[in-house]
Amino acid sequence: MNVFECPFSLHSRKKPKEIALISKDQEWTYLECEKLVEGTASFLKEQGVKSGDPVAILPTKEFPSPLLFFALFRIGAICCPINTYHPLKTLPQNLDEFRAPFLIYPDDVKLPKIKQISLPFSKVICQGKRAGQTFLEKSGLATYLFTSGTTAKPKIACHTLGNHYYSALGSNAYLPIEPGDRYHLSLPLYHIAGIALLFRTFLAGGAVALSDELKCMTHLSLVPTQLRRLLEKEEIPPYKHVLLGGAHIPHTLYQKARDRNITIHPTYGMTEMSSQIATLFAPTSFSLGHPLPYRELKIGKDGEILVRGKTLFKGYLRGDGTFDLPLNKEGYFQTRDLGTYSPKTGLQLWGRKDRLFISGGENIHPEEIEKLLGNIEGIIRAEVVPVPDEEFGFRGAAYIESEKEYKEEELKEYLSALLPKFKIPISFSTAGKGRTRKR
Repeated sequence: MNVFECPFSLHSRKKPKEIALISKDQEWTYLECEKLVEGTASFLKEQGVKSGDPVAILPTKEFPSPLLFFALFRIGAICCPINTYHPLKTLPQNLDEFRAPFLIYPDDVKLPKIKQISLPFSKVICQGKRAGQTFLEKSGLATYLFTSGTTAKPKIACHTLGNHYYSALGSNAYLPIEPGDRYHLSLPLYHIAGIALLFRTFLAGGAVALSDELKCMTHLSLVPTQLRRLLEKEEIPPYKHVLLGGAHIPHTLYQKARDRNITIHPTYGMTEMSSQIATLFAPTSFSLGHPLPYRELKIGKDGEILVRGKTLFKGYLRGDGTFDLPLNKEGYFQTRDLGTYSPKTGLQLWGRKDRLFISGGENIHPEEIEKLLGNIEGIIRAEVVPVPDEEFGFRGAAYIESEKEYKEEELKEYLSALLPKFKIPISFSTAGKGRTRKR
């Protein structure tokens, strides 16, 4: 079939009183969520949102962000979540790159001057009537997501509803979610992993938990930095399944989690494949596991990991609104990751074919930071390299050749106005005439 029933339409008919969303102070049933999704979709249509329109959103991990995604899907609009850690001064540029005529944003955010129609959450979320059976087209465009890809200039990855649908089905085939299960929304909704979490949970009829203070949570997705912090707690909830990915996974960290009786599943994924590609289910040996249903994986002659399948994205958005899907002659996407794979022992990841490194689950391109530092008067050359970090896996360190002296805090302050915090180097050293000094 080329369609699937919207999960709120489906579960509001079959189990209307089952919990779909839960926060620290409130619960929402599937029937209540269905009415909110339908009411919100109707309101957005009245504002002029049409099928095929890119609609930007500054998402939170709180109510009503998850429902706004599905309200847009119901219209046929394209949800374009923006990284909320980026400086707000970059918002107008992001909106232009998305080609989005609308922005939906939290009420407490003070927006810079923009030309788009802006709608606060409190105005957009509306109560409506249950619409009956509502189906979503698998081929319909669903999301535009910024991804660093393999160059310093961010690209926009485009996904269909079918990409998200099959990603969820493949994951749920091995890590099932049942009614009554609670999946903690521990990852941001401007990342593919956060969106994948919504689809997995809602398609299966579970509940998405919007607070880390809730008890009895059953499922969790983490990057290694978050797992380290979890292991610092004296008591850890008895999760059924914990997915771990987004960065290099030290074997010692994996073993510490196992020693604490956490059912941990290392996973390998990427934005272009709609999140998960391979996951470890039976821990016979430490690896990133095996490809999930609806995905294919092979290792190229040079050791590069190649992937394809129903979760493979539509392509990168071009300036004219068309898509660029770079595939090899066999129809595989070249990940730029290097690794080995064995049907017996699973996938092992060895590194990147380019300079990208990952810090706390975030992609860091040294070239982007180097270019900004090079714009400072007196700096002749800048080089950013990854240095091992126990908490984040890697952090950036900058080496500068300069004609004058700079205070380290000055450089950090300059970069903080242009980059999110996780991209700011932790140290600045110089090999030139000038010197950097800690204040």
